[in-house]
Amino acid sequence: MIPLRKPYQIILLFCGFFLFNCNGNDSVRNPQKPIPVETAAVIIESTASPVRASGVLVSAQEVKLSFKIGGIIRQMEVEEGEDVKEGQLLAVLDQSEIQAGVQTAESAYQKALRDYKRVKNLFEDSVATLEQKQNAETALEVAEANRQIALHNLKHSSIFAPSAGKIMKQLAEKNELVNSGQPVFIFGSVESDYRLRSGLTDRHIIRLRIGDSAAVTFAAYPGETFAAEVSQIAQAADPYTGTYEVELAVQSAGHNLMFGFVGDLLIFPSIHTEVFRIPAESLVEADGDRGTVYSVDLTDSTAQKIRVEIADILKNYIIVRSGLENIERVITSGSPYLFDGAVVKVIR
Repeated sequence: MIPLRKPYQIILLFCGFFLFNCNGNDSVRNPQKPIPVETAAVIIESTASPVRASGVLVSAQEVKLSFKIGGIIRQMEVEEGEDVKEGQLLAVLDQSEIQAGVQTAESAYQKALRDYKRVKNLFEDSVATLEQKQNAETALEVAEANRQIALHNLKHSSIFAPSAGKIMKQLAEKNELVNSGQPVFIFGSVESDYRLRSGLTDRHIIRLRIGDSAAVTFAAYPGETFAAEVSQIAQAADPYTGTYEVELAVQSAGHNLMFGFVGDLLIFPSIHTEVFRIPAESLVEADGDRGTVYSVDLTDSTAQKIRVEIADILKNYIIVRSGLENIERVITSGSPYLFDGAVVKVIR
């Protein structure tokens, strides 16, 4: 004999069956509601989007100043960043050893001169031979050359400013031992043109050519724009930063520009590339030069999420470098509520 179920159990089973049928019917009657969206055309342009960067103002004529001979630096007369005049003393080596070398060379010269005069007199009296006279002449010439070398070394044991300018960088300190030709200062002449030096990525450097125009602004002159053009482009990356150095010739336009100014620059490449222009409101998210937009898949009226590479952001438009190939329209209104695969309804 099968026992009868309790009344409350039968009621619970009936309620569960009723709720299941209700939910099932609702899902059939209420499919996902389309999200209304508006779209805009993707415009293809051939343009040269500007390269944005910053750089430091330097002299067009930068010289590495050094001692001709090695030695210990006795005195540093200037500091990094200091303005100097033409012929101003910048640094001096310890000259004790150099002076001794000059005295030795001078003594050797005086001895060679006396020997030559004596042999010459003997030759005139037919006591010395022609060979002895010629040997004395040669010894005198060698002694004179050594004397000039010693005096030259003494003269170049000091560093003088080659022209009016600025000490861009100091590379050695007082009491430091330096070798012959080792740079002690990097000197920039104020008599030369101004250069703005900047480091660019490989993606930007390949778009530039010598002579490309640019606009430069400095915080010291708010509201002022200085004309410039690309004068040098590095052919190899900096081993420390991985960037490519570019120099721009800057026109001062009568302003008092100073080395070390940091400038913001816009370089206008002469090489045009194909880019995509879309409304700014179509961009739903961005991270650096990467962004996200949506388009409509017309086969099933669903939203398609697209990752794009941003070239530039203007006031009302976004310039896209890649990602919109074969895409004719993007969603501009309703995109904040979208997800990849969402059902949409284009209302305009």
